[in-house]
Amino acid sequence: MNREGKLFTKKYNDIFIPLIIEQIFLTLIGNFNVFLFSLFNDQMVATIGISDRLLTIFAMVTNVVVLGASILIIQNADESRIKYVKSIFKESIVLNLFIAGLIIIAVFAFNRDLLILMQTPSELVEEASAYIKIVSISIVFTAMTSLMLATLRAFGFVKIAVRISVANTILVIIANTIIVLAKLGGISYIAIATLFTRLISMLITFFTIKRRIPILFAGGKIKNISLKKEILSLGIPSAMEQISYNFSQTIITAIIASLGTIAVSSMIYTTTITSFIFSIGVAAGVTGNLIIGDLYRNKDYEGIKNFGVLNAKKISLIAGAVNLLVAIFGKNLVRIFTDNPQIISIVTVLLFLQIFHDPMRVANEILINSLNVVKDVRYPVIVGISTTYLLVIPLAYLFVTKLGLDLKFIWLVFILDESTRRFLFTRRFRSGAWEEKSES
Repeated sequence: MNREGKLFTKKYNDIFIPLIIEQIFLTLIGNFNVFLFSLFNDQMVATIGISDRLLTIFAMVTNVVVLGASILIIQNADESRIKYVKSIFKESIVLNLFIAGLIIIAVFAFNRDLLILMQTPSELVEEASAYIKIVSISIVFTAMTSLMLATLRAFGFVKIAVRISVANTILVIIANTIIVLAKLGGISYIAIATLFTRLISMLITFFTIKRRIPILFAGGKIKNISLKKEILSLGIPSAMEQISYNFSQTIITAIIASLGTIAVSSMIYTTTITSFIFSIGVAAGVTGNLIIGDLYRNKDYEGIKNFGVLNAKKISLIAGAVNLLVAIFGKNLVRIFTDNPQIISIVTVLLFLQIFHDPMRVANEILINSLNVVKDVRYPVIVGISTTYLLVIPLAYLFVTKLGLDLKFIWLVFILDESTRRFLFTRRFRSGAWEEKSES
């Protein structure tokens, strides 16, 4: 399949096309959310943007379980191993509930301190604190939904998982639209709507998976300590790379916040406009996981090696082409969200810099996913932490705080970071060093 350099086979397309439709839809809907919030003012956009940075970090912690369980389920999604998969699924639910509970307690205790630590503009702290406390409760719902959707995909119910994901997002949009357009309230009301729609989403996903894979919910005690350890031993390193990346983005947001609300809004509008490009990488990464899972069960390590590199290379080229189109029409796209001339000018420049950033980030998403599936979970963490704390944060701090440079220099740091990561991940995958871990 991949030895001839062909990526878009029927098998690949049958998985990738529904996923890319899902991801692009979810991203466009997310962009619509930012548009809705901008109808209030740029301050609301900045408030929710800063809050969501923190909430993303907390969600990444629960993702430890989802990632660990997903790797094991993908490797064992076969009728002959259904008893083992059932144990993985049940143990993951228990772990998810425990970790999410701890996070919610921590958020209520320390959210204001974290916002101040992020140098959140003083006029945004009060509303951001209220938003974070309410939305944090929904972390348990999103963790459970992610686990169930990953399980559906692993068992071949890709299109069903896509429909559920799209339906769940539409619920959030409907609720937010009613609140904003009917002027029912501000940020706290949006937070409450997010909380309840995520609960409904979890219930929809639960009843779907119970109907499609009922054996997962058959009787049996949950007491497999060794399996919990295995889930965490795969999930913690896998999630640590994401946590490290998002934590660095949180620190960067704090540095940018020191430049003022206009800088924060510019950052959010830029990432919003280009977010659907990264969704191409997410879809390709999930597709790669499922295909590599099949190759892994057959111990076709040469096929895994060829496919992983090819997937990253071709999808990143597509991402670069889309980036170029977005940059060309950048000014028109920014005006959808704001008429502030300062923000428009900044975002227009950043969109051209994204041409060099997003393809690298997309390739890294795919390569990290591929390495995780073959149990090479520690290498991406080592690389991620190294580049984050030796390169990204020191340079961002130097450029903004010490040299007084503007936002585009932060983007140059991002480009350097993603390019370095891509080089290291590609070399790792081609070297075949991960084969020893796959055998263990």
